[in-house]
Amino acid sequence: MPSFLKKRYALYMAVASCLCKNDKRTDTDLRKNFSPMRRPGVWPGLLFLLACLALILSGCASARLARARAEFYRGDTGQAASVLENADLVSNRDRLLFFMEKGLILHQAGEYKKSIQALRSAADLLGEQEVISIGHQGASLVTSESVVAYPGEYEERLLVHTYLMMNYLLSGRRDDALVEAKQSLEVISDHPSCKTDYFSRALIAHCYEALDEINDAYIEYKKLANDMPDPDAVMGRLYAMALFLGFYDEAQNWGQHLSAKEKKEAVKPAAGELILFISQGKGPIKKSVGFVAPKSIRFSIPEYRDRTKRYMNFNIMTANYSPDATAITTGLGTALRASLKARLKKIIAKETARVVAKEAIARKIDNPLAEILVRIAFFATEKADTRCWKTLPAYLTLVRVPLSQGSHRLSIRTAGGDIELPEITVIPGRHYYYAAARF
Repeated sequence: MPSFLKKRYALYMAVASCLCKNDKRTDTDLRKNFSPMRRPGVWPGLLFLLACLALILSGCASARLARARAEFYRGDTGQAASVLENADLVSNRDRLLFFMEKGLILHQAGEYKKSIQALRSAADLLGEQEVISIGHQGASLVTSESVVAYPGEYEERLLVHTYLMMNYLLSGRRDDALVEAKQSLEVISDHPSCKTDYFSRALIAHCYEALDEINDAYIEYKKLANDMPDPDAVMGRLYAMALFLGFYDEAQNWGQHLSAKEKKEAVKPAAGELILFISQGKGPIKKSVGFVAPKSIRFSIPEYRDRTKRYMNFNIMTANYSPDATAITTGLGTALRASLKARLKKIIAKETARVVAKEAIARKIDNPLAEILVRIAFFATEKADTRCWKTLPAYLTLVRVPLSQGSHRLSIRTAGGDIELPEITVIPGRHYYYAAARF
């Protein structure tokens, strides 16, 4: 028998001996005949303890993810990716996190093809997880959501497609980027809390625009402008598209927000355009918060806590001047909190059901010592599910820089130092994509 099965069996029998302390049968009889289903006051406690054992046995998987994240934030993306080389070393409950973390790490390393593979696996897994094991749901009812496969926050699900859009554009695969844009729209339609992710929505609109599907691009830019607190970054584009499509009344409306010079620049075609995907800071992480009711009953729910406190301004520079550029930013702390808030009622309902189930289990146990031990275990392990996509940045910014004909050397100037971009020799009508990060 494998060692881990021996340990599991030993724990099972230890619990059996404890809960059947007053049973007059011999140890051999217990080993042969012990069945939790035959002892209504015992089997609920065993269900809980065995579920806890599953959590303990999966600890090495969580440790692997933690190690990869630590290597990533030390700046060693190669080592971080190697830690996540084999998905089989991570438990099924954390498999989605494995692919999301790996995909983002490879994206930041510039390994866009490999990043696509990992994030495609994450997207496929999201579809498969719509059907959840009844057994896993039963275990989560008396332990926590941590025992079931991590489903991803709504915003995290959107960001899987967002990073795929970026990867495809950076790889020159615009048609594939548009496929992801359409899937992103489905996520936003199903989960309106994701509307605060202006970066992703601007990227969706651009994917249509890059393939000259101007009418669809105009629709997405228009919806984005109506939802943004400050839509100045898309006004020029809306004005130019409305004129192109013959929507002159709407063009006049957009033009009211632009100066005469801005309207002239909006309709003047640039030779080329640089599009930057800028990540900065460390994204928020979940913490367990709650309160204790009488009889030591603990209620716990997750909340997001920011790790990066402020947005760092930057400028796009050339050798002699700062070119005109527009920028749209998503604060992922805001977006993720909106996503979590959208399912807060479900979280509270599930937590309430779990607390009631635990209390019912504890009261059914007819061995006083066992009841005390189970109550202690329930209290100690009652924590919210704080799993989340921890390599996400705090902010994502989409920057668009019009380029004239010729060669250009640009840099991103930040308080933490300059990020030099590769030299660009403009081919008329072409978009140039570049991803940069500052943590």
